[in-house]
Amino acid sequence: ERASPDAPTVGQVRLARETAAAGLAETRRFIRELTPPLLDEQSIGGALRRLAADSWDRPGLAVDVRAADAIALPMDVQSALLRVAQGAMANVLAHAHATHATVTLSSSDADVRLVIADDGVGFTPEQSMTAPDGASFGLRAIRERVEQFGGSFEVRSAPGEGAQLTVTLPKGDHE
Repeated sequence: ERASPDAPTVGQVRLARETAAAGLAETRRFIRELTPPLLDEQSIGGALRRLAADSWDRPGLAVDVRAADAIALPMDVQSALLRVAQGAMANVLAHAHATHATVTLSSSDADVRLVIADDGVGFTPEQSMTAPDGASFGLRAIRERVEQFGGSFEVRSAPGEGAQLTVTLPKGDHE
């Protein structure tokens, strides 16, 4: 571009440079969004409560978070649970037409359980999980994340009956 500013292809070179810069900015934004919000400064319970207040707060939807602050988990497990909660609540916000949702995090000696339930319109889980590409990306992504950690994933729902997603992950370090 600098070497031949009058070349007939300088417009294409500028477009390529601008496209590359925009792609880099978008990639950096994606990476920033993948970083768990304040998990190093808060417990997983605190991070879930903050997400409920900052991201899931919508008119007509009440979200209750039930999570103890004293659950000690490796950072990778906390991050996975946070991402699962974000994905599940994105589905609630986009599809459920719910008035109430509950995010519950509980712990035993060996594992941690995350349950997200709503009183929305419900759906047929079997059809959703086998829908054509893109139709149920959120649930598939959650299932794949849970499987990477050796956990279990269950969705209970029926049309008109709301939905409940239950994820159980072992507490062990997976890094």
